[in-house]
This record gives sequence, C-alpha cells and structure tokens, in this order.
Amino acid sequence: MAEQTGSTTATDGTDSQQQGEPKEFEAITSQADFDKAIQARIARERAKFADYDQLKAKAQQVDQAAQAAKTAEEKNADRLAKLEGDLEAERLGRVRAEVAAEKKVPAGLLTGATREELEAAADALVQFKGEQPRMGVVPGEGKQPAQKKTTADLFAEAIGDAL
Repeated sequence: MAEQTGSTTATDGTDSQQQGEPKEFEAITSQADFDKAIQARIARERAKFADYDQLKAKAQQVDQAAQAAKTAEEKNADRLAKLEGDLEAERLGRVRAEVAAEKKVPAGLLTGATREELEAAADALVQFKGEQPRMGVVPGEGKQPAQKKTTADLFAEAIGDAL
C-alpha cells in the first residue's frame, strides 16, 4: 500500500476542518503571533467559567432556601449536635492532659479517643523512650579546689610588692 502525502480534502467538497481534521501546523515566528495565540487561549479558558458568578449566586440561594425550610426542631438538633461535639472535644483534652501528667509524656504526642487508647499511646511512648540511664551525683562536682601557691608564685608576688 502506498501512503499518500500532502493535504487531503473531503470528497463531498466540504472543508477538512469541518470534518474535525486538525489544522496544519504553523510555527509561531513573532512575538505578536505568540501574544495572539496566548490571548486566544486565555479567552477560551475564561469562556469556560463565564457563568461561575451566576452559579455561585444560585447555590447561595439554594442554601438559604434549605436553611429557611428547616424547622425549629431541626435547627435545635443541629445546635445540640455542635455543642455535644465541643463538649466531647473539651473532655478529651482534659483526659489527654491527665494521662500525659500521669505518664510524664507530652500531651501533644498522645492519640486516641478514649482514656484507654490514650494510656496505651502513652505506654508505647514510654516503652519507645526506654529506661534512661541514671547518672549518679558527685558531691562537690564543678567546684575547683583551692590551689596551693608554688614558690614561683610567692616569688612573683614578692617582686611585685617590692616595686
């Protein structure tokens, strides 16, 4: 089979671009041509999102209508659920602080939703840390003993006093 090179046209006389065939490549040779191509691309992208503000306004209207349609009972249930969540978070914070103090680990490293989970996490941290070596205290450590004066020191002092 022989391949045909060059441009082809549709047999019924319509333009090849109407058929969906790609346009022949033309290299951009100037800054003005490049700017035109970029502006055309930007315009196509902006056209995709031209109705964004309208859709956003409609979405807000739907949200407002949904809020208005809620009964007082539903609103109270939502408020109650939020308050219960806040109370649970506060309780968990207190328990986390207690466990951290008992186990002597940083509270920020503890994870879990119950006291048992927090204690297990604290135990894992303590085990990971391991037993730290205990260093004995040396009495008088860091103190320098009084140095005895040598004969050279005494001689230097005597000369200094004589002058």
